[in-house]
Amino acid sequence: MKVNKVNLGFYPTPLHPMTNLSRHLKGPRIYVKRDDLTGLALGGNKTRIIEYILGDVIRMGADVVVATSGIQSNWARQITAAARILGIKPVLVLRTAQFKGTSIDYTGNLLLDYLMGADVRIIEASIRDNVVREMQAVADEYRASGHTPAVITDEPVIGVMGYYDCSQEIIEQSARLGMEVDYVVHATSGGPTQAGLVLGFAAAGKEVKVIGVNSGVYDGATTISRIRSFIEKGAELINLDKEKLPSTIDVLDGYGDYGEATKEVIDAILLTARLEGIILDPVYSGKAMAGLIDMIQQGQIDAHSNVVFIHTGGVPAVFAYKDLLFKKSQSLPSSYP
Repeated sequence: MKVNKVNLGFYPTPLHPMTNLSRHLKGPRIYVKRDDLTGLALGGNKTRIIEYILGDVIRMGADVVVATSGIQSNWARQITAAARILGIKPVLVLRTAQFKGTSIDYTGNLLLDYLMGADVRIIEASIRDNVVREMQAVADEYRASGHTPAVITDEPVIGVMGYYDCSQEIIEQSARLGMEVDYVVHATSGGPTQAGLVLGFAAAGKEVKVIGVNSGVYDGATTISRIRSFIEKGAELINLDKEKLPSTIDVLDGYGDYGEATKEVIDAILLTARLEGIILDPVYSGKAMAGLIDMIQQGQIDAHSNVVFIHTGGVPAVFAYKDLLFKKSQSLPSSYP
């Protein structure tokens, strides 16, 4: 398969045990895959995906990229940084998508977008609204000025290769640690991350259960449908026999709407911070950790298994929740956890 990948991240990202958290939960051995350390403008999982997407943008000869997401988007931050590195003008059509418990101000990811010089257009829309018309209008502005814009309305299938690569890193690193991975848990939304992991483990003949904790961008059924589509199309990209794919797609719901920081999510963020010194965000990785903790406590994950938790990044978004997080952290007893 011929791809037009560009190299932007720093790999392999570390894989190390979360000894204190495992002991606290009296559960399985938990390892964390530090994809918050991919290195592109404070890192995150989108870097792996963007490397493949922007490779095609460059091949097309584009000098402007138009992307969209919510106002505190990790995707927008990382695509802005990537575009700057590659000499492409980043244009962001950001939807207000008001996060519950936060205010819209110039902090977190949005501040970083401005620092990197993105042309930011903020529109009144939710994360689920179709804003293709608005994006095309912005692209037309640049086209009229002699530019060649590329409009990214959704994550192309080629993006699954980013987490196909990550699965191979996990296989190699776990082998060096002398352990077999039983579960991989991560935050899921659009589909390429989970699809890439499923494809990578299946191609390697590894029976790893990949569980995505829904971030609330879409409902559970839509999320599963999107992931399945990415898996099927991705299998064609790598010429993988579909009979080797798992029959089910594991998505865990119940941790709030997109941008909503529920009590369980906040508790998971604080527990991880105080036991492991690792900062999670309320939108994605915090939800994934809340889901992992619940599955362990409910006995849905075997206590003798090995679990890899993928930290998908998103730390800048923490600052958009500063009031909520500070208040909760100050209410905890001195003996916590």
